[in-house]
Amino acid sequence: MSGNGWIGGWILPLSLAWRETRGHFLRSAVTATAVFLGVASLLVMTALSRGMEAQNREMYLRMGGAQVIQVTATKATDALQDASFARSRGLRLSDVDVLRQNLPQFDGWVPEVSAGMGRISLKGARVRAMGTASTWDRFDVLGIAVDTSEDLTRARWESGEALLVVGADVASKVSSGRPAAALGKELLVGGRPARVAGVFKSQGKFDFRNMEVMIPLAWYTRVQGDADPTLSTLKAKVARLDDVADAPRQLKTELLALHRGVEDVDVSTNDDLLENSRKTIATMSLVTILIAGVSLLSGAVGILNVGLASLSSRVQELGTSKALGASSSLLFRQVLFESLLVAGLGGGAGLAVGLAPALIPDGTLPWTLQLSGVDLLGGLFLSVGVGVVSGLVPAWKASRLDPVEAMRG
Repeated sequence: MSGNGWIGGWILPLSLAWRETRGHFLRSAVTATAVFLGVASLLVMTALSRGMEAQNREMYLRMGGAQVIQVTATKATDALQDASFARSRGLRLSDVDVLRQNLPQFDGWVPEVSAGMGRISLKGARVRAMGTASTWDRFDVLGIAVDTSEDLTRARWESGEALLVVGADVASKVSSGRPAAALGKELLVGGRPARVAGVFKSQGKFDFRNMEVMIPLAWYTRVQGDADPTLSTLKAKVARLDDVADAPRQLKTELLALHRGVEDVDVSTNDDLLENSRKTIATMSLVTILIAGVSLLSGAVGILNVGLASLSSRVQELGTSKALGASSSLLFRQVLFESLLVAGLGGGAGLAVGLAPALIPDGTLPWTLQLSGVDLLGGLFLSVGVGVVSGLVPAWKASRLDPVEAMRG
């Protein structure tokens, strides 16, 4: 039982620790559960938040980046505000002409009118899709790509022809699962027929445009009999990046003048949306870190309690080992290794769960989960740290045993 040399100093205590852990495997597995939960939740949330951030950056660019400003109508929250809003005509298509004339620093305007859910139908059956009536500039300002088209031009769109550009899911419904075959097919928009002239380029299974139907605003206003409809959203592109900082204030000032001083619209930038998304992700990550921290702390306390209880029941065994020549350092390492093995059991299972996202095929989830080797090393170090911290006290007590007193029980 000598503690000298590599075998006696490290291999032997590790072997004894493994024998003890394996001999009480169920107890060890239950104790390791908290470590497993802590490491697994931390790694999965890290992979999820990274994937969400990457998707948000991609969405930010697809929405025009920093140079696009969005105007949306504000809903009244009380009777007083409702009375105030009644003095304004609201956000209207006619506002765009005035804004275009008064704000030359903007070089792109995208008025949008929501056709709403349930207004798109095929052969009498409703198609689950969201209709948006807009101008051709929407393609350019938002960088919308069309995968397939049938002679789709600005002139035809702005002239008010009954044309549609649909998302991949809508195209599949129209053409029995073959999006490219949707070209030329007819859909009813509010009971009026229009022909599919293009299919949006899909960015994946969870692309929000897969369920969209885009309609020429000129055609939609004509068939609705409303030349100056209320807009659901107005997007404006700033010509120069240097003007972005002041552009929202200038746009809001013009809209206040148009709406008789009534502040019934909200003006926001894509940067605002991106920042709000980042805050949400950061909050989710913080909550996960707290949960993981509590789990790891519970795991450390559990391993410590089990280690102390095990030590109490093995006093005679360890005392006999020391009487036969086992050094204090060997007993210290043996008991410490037991804690490390239990923590490693939980941490290893947690790492396996952390690696699982890499096996999920692309497009199965809304986000591509991202995890690096550094994250896995971090999870490994956490589990090792829990094992060391929780095993120090039992290991120290084992090394301080008096063999004579221990053998007496």
